[in-house]
Amino acid sequence: MDRTLYHKIADQVESQIREGLFKVGSKIPSIRKASIMLDVSMATVLQAYRVLEDRGVIKAQPQKGYFVQTLPMALDRAPMPTVHHNRQSLLNELSAAAQMPDLIQLASSHPHSQFLPIRQLQRSVGRMMRLEPDLCSAQMAPSGLPALRRQIAIRMLDTGCQLTPEEILITLGCQNALTLALQALTQPGDYIAIESPTYDGVYQAAFALQLQVIEIPCTPQGMDLTQLERHCQERAIRACIVTPEHQNPTSACMPLAQRQTLLALAKQHDMMLIEDDVYGELGYKSARREPSLKALDQEGDVVYCSSFSKTIAPAFRVGWIVPGRHFAAIEHLSYVHNLAVPSLTQQAIVNFLESGSYDRHLRKTRTFYAENAVLFQTAIARYFPPTTQTSKPQGGFLLWVTLPNKINSLALHKQALKAKVNLLPGAVLSASGGHTYHLRLNYAYPWSNETDAALRKIGELCFAMLD
Repeated sequence: MDRTLYHKIADQVESQIREGLFKVGSKIPSIRKASIMLDVSMATVLQAYRVLEDRGVIKAQPQKGYFVQTLPMALDRAPMPTVHHNRQSLLNELSAAAQMPDLIQLASSHPHSQFLPIRQLQRSVGRMMRLEPDLCSAQMAPSGLPALRRQIAIRMLDTGCQLTPEEILITLGCQNALTLALQALTQPGDYIAIESPTYDGVYQAAFALQLQVIEIPCTPQGMDLTQLERHCQERAIRACIVTPEHQNPTSACMPLAQRQTLLALAKQHDMMLIEDDVYGELGYKSARREPSLKALDQEGDVVYCSSFSKTIAPAFRVGWIVPGRHFAAIEHLSYVHNLAVPSLTQQAIVNFLESGSYDRHLRKTRTFYAENAVLFQTAIARYFPPTTQTSKPQGGFLLWVTLPNKINSLALHKQALKAKVNLLPGAVLSASGGHTYHLRLNYAYPWSNETDAALRKIGELCFAMLD
């Protein structure tokens, strides 16, 4: 029997399981069927399946066949990651890890379902499917449902914006809104300024549009405007993407004076501002929030982007953009790229907003997140090396963790996966591969003994890496 052949077959099946073709608990092809499919003897397939059993990947059930027992880790036999790790490959690995049901998911930038109004949305969608089946077939205008645009205009009063529904366009989430804004405002080769660290989707959009990225450090008061001004004096920066409220991942909030300075700087250097306000409604303080850049903008230059992905339903992919004087260009691009935004999900959110449930949901969710932030910070102080520091969020649900600089967070991520914990290494949030001893943790995750144990395990791994 060809030993190389049955090991190749075992590796092939293991790869199929890792890529999701066969889920944990599902049955893989029988020995007879696999021998026909692969054109090999049944003895060869049997030997391959025994190899997989030895690896703990599959398990035989008498009279039933072979079933997937565990999900093999793609990273287990990978080389130790470094800051020079191929960025797209790393993002693919992180995306795969985010789909693994047996991991404690602390890497995501979306809330756990426990913190979302799932039941209300289920009832709303079910009722619409029964009573308004045409919503599944009607072709909607690319600008979105008028009722949703009206509700968003009402919501945006809290940001200081006085808008009509006609000034708002519905998008496929905030990422789509940011990409449309960038495409409308820039040409390939233009320079754009972004916060560092920041949401990795910004880098993806910039690279796809062939833009040159300038990273501006993000301080506890938001983007470092002294650094931004220096870069503006050195070259023409066409656009700047900034998150004034609860920035991802640092949770920084930009004071009012800083916002006014940024607007003046943008006007002086003919630089367009793209405001990402996706976490704006998740502030913990009861006092009124600072006015958005869009509210302070007198010229119509600021393009405002947001979505309901962090507060109502990530999978609905319903966001919006306020293009200002760039309305016509962005509306055209939205039509070209999206044609229309699904009407069923838009209407479900309209129903939720009109019911008055949204504000109650936000109050409850903000309380949960504020409590969880304290629980996570307390556990990190208890379990991590003494010099570890964390951000002090006043909103959102993301914690930026600064580890001792001997700890490479990419390597820590690899070790944490083996311990069934998924966390986000800081290098993913930098185009230049910086922030190598930082982590982003999502605390919109139910607190339990299991969560506490996961943080304790990460701390133990940190101490082991120091040793």
